[in-house]
Amino acid sequence: MKHLGIIFLLLVPFLLVGQAWKAKPFSISVFNNATLLPPGSITATFNQPIHPGIMLGYEFGWQERPKSKWFQNAGLGFFYHRFLYSALVLNTQAGYRRKIKHFSVEGLLQSGYMHAFYLTDRVVFQSDGTYKAKKGIGKPQFIAGAGIGVGYDLGKVNRMRRIFLNYDFRLQIPFVKSYVPILPNGALSLGIQFNIQ
Repeated sequence: MKHLGIIFLLLVPFLLVGQAWKAKPFSISVFNNATLLPPGSITATFNQPIHPGIMLGYEFGWQERPKSKWFQNAGLGFFYHRFLYSALVLNTQAGYRRKIKHFSVEGLLQSGYMHAFYLTDRVVFQSDGTYKAKKGIGKPQFIAGAGIGVGYDLGKVNRMRRIFLNYDFRLQIPFVKSYVPILPNGALSLGIQFNIQ
């Protein structure tokens, strides 16, 4: 029930947008994920095994001015962590974007829900001292973090086309209680934001 409550809170933005949803920007991005603390997770996205992902998002503005915007978005994504798990992500990000001619810079905070589907059996210790392998239905986890990004606007205000490059740092909680209870992740993403007006 707790997980359904979290999902509902993340979907509230979609319920608030009314009929103006076509004017609000959608986004699609691809990213590479690395499980390290920054700054190591930034460079690791270039030189370690690829852990690819894709994210779809919908953004709405809380306050928009000609050169700045307070925004929030809701996103749904998937990524594959080589040899360990694949995961579905449902998150929301809130932040501030500053426009400098066609360029933009932004900072954001994020939180959400991640469900990891393990690629290998999980071994569970039994009361008789043996171990038993189980597949299970995966593991629910909470994610929280922050990010920064840059963008370039190709379109006009009513016909948005924005290319962006973002770096997000997030914490995966709980990971393994007795080993690494909080797992740091860094994700470098490249995407496009657009509206369908």
